[in-house]
Amino acid sequence: MGTVDPTYPLYPVASVLASAMLLLVLLTNFVRQKWNLGVWFLTFWLFFENATNAINAFVWSDNADIKLYVYCDIVTHIQIITYIVKPMATLIITRRLYLIATLQAVELSSKSKRHWDLAIEWTLGLSISLLVAGPIYYVNQGTRFSVFEGFGCCADNAISILEILILESWTIIPPLVSVTFYYPKVAILYYRQRQAVNSFLRSNPSVSHTNYLRILALASIDILLTLPFAIVSIALTIAQALESSSSFSFYPGWTFLHTDWEPVAIRYVEVSSDTAYLAQLYFNNWTSPILAFAIFGLFGLTSEACTSYWRVICTVGGWFGWKPSVRVRDGPPSLGEIEFGARTQDSGMSGSDLEVGSLAPNSMCGDAPISNRVVQFASVEEASLRREADLKSAGEARGVHGPVDDARVQYRTEDHLPVMKNVSSVMQLCSYPCAQKHITGGESKDLSTI
Repeated sequence: MGTVDPTYPLYPVASVLASAMLLLVLLTNFVRQKWNLGVWFLTFWLFFENATNAINAFVWSDNADIKLYVYCDIVTHIQIITYIVKPMATLIITRRLYLIATLQAVELSSKSKRHWDLAIEWTLGLSISLLVAGPIYYVNQGTRFSVFEGFGCCADNAISILEILILESWTIIPPLVSVTFYYPKVAILYYRQRQAVNSFLRSNPSVSHTNYLRILALASIDILLTLPFAIVSIALTIAQALESSSSFSFYPGWTFLHTDWEPVAIRYVEVSSDTAYLAQLYFNNWTSPILAFAIFGLFGLTSEACTSYWRVICTVGGWFGWKPSVRVRDGPPSLGEIEFGARTQDSGMSGSDLEVGSLAPNSMCGDAPISNRVVQFASVEEASLRREADLKSAGEARGVHGPVDDARVQYRTEDHLPVMKNVSSVMQLCSYPCAQKHITGGESKDLSTI
């Protein structure tokens, strides 16, 4: 018997890739920062849902056999947890972005405030999800589970007014709070105070401007996929229930729901007869892989993540005797060694104005004595001594016996020396803090800019 899903094996392959990508994101420890707890919750549960959905699509690709009871019990509860975590994670993320946009601390300073903040996020991200997937789901659980041909085991909850209020409403209320309260303020505050927010982000090592925008993009995608689908799903459910008013009540009753509680098999032909329900089923299944791809695109392809992947590849390759060469990023050539020597004592040149190119003598060390800020070049000193000897000889020939320093000498190194391009072979600087200058082509440049 062939597979019933015309798109097979597209969905199971996509689910396998999605779960593998999410596992990479989790293992690289890139998004698991304290302020990213909402992203971590979403990534963690999406990984399990995509992995189990892939198994379901392979095992039940051509049948609706009721089997693997314990496995299906676990899978159905994972589906409910993820169903609630998606909107809750959006609320956690937008709330955290709002705190950052209002220039509050990424990590609150007060210990009691930090504990309260963590309690709120863990309650939204885990406690409520487990509560809904546990007792609340059991109250509305019509059968142990359902097996859809081509899709595998799924959760089965009886539609009623109570079920919409205590189970389905969790998929609408958190995204609505995010959209109506946090999200507009995040966008407006970030637009109006962009420079202040960027400065605040730079002052916090745990969060960067790029990560901030990535988290905001993920929250936007999650809202677009979660909120519209939840509204349409509830509207279709209520419309179908109203058509058969006998089956739409406030609550069918505990005895009615939990009697004859055996699993139910549903053929693909039965599902395909209702086009709206079939489209809803496909959309619901594809939401998780799409979110997984978005998470990996935002957080799994960064330079930090790629570096982690390469390290893992090198480690695994080393187990099999493969030793890859170290990857070195292309960068500007080295400027060589720059030696900051001690102050040069008087060497017979004090009192003279030494010009190198067009550099003024006082541009090196402010008002410090010229003798304390002599700039020595590797081969300039020898040329200077030769020049001094020549001048002395010329002075004696003219009958001038005073020190050479009394003569106002302008000396241009380019008249006597070849052009020296390597900084390391050209320069020694005096020990004054203000002497952190770089002499090149007659101009002074701050070393921090080269």
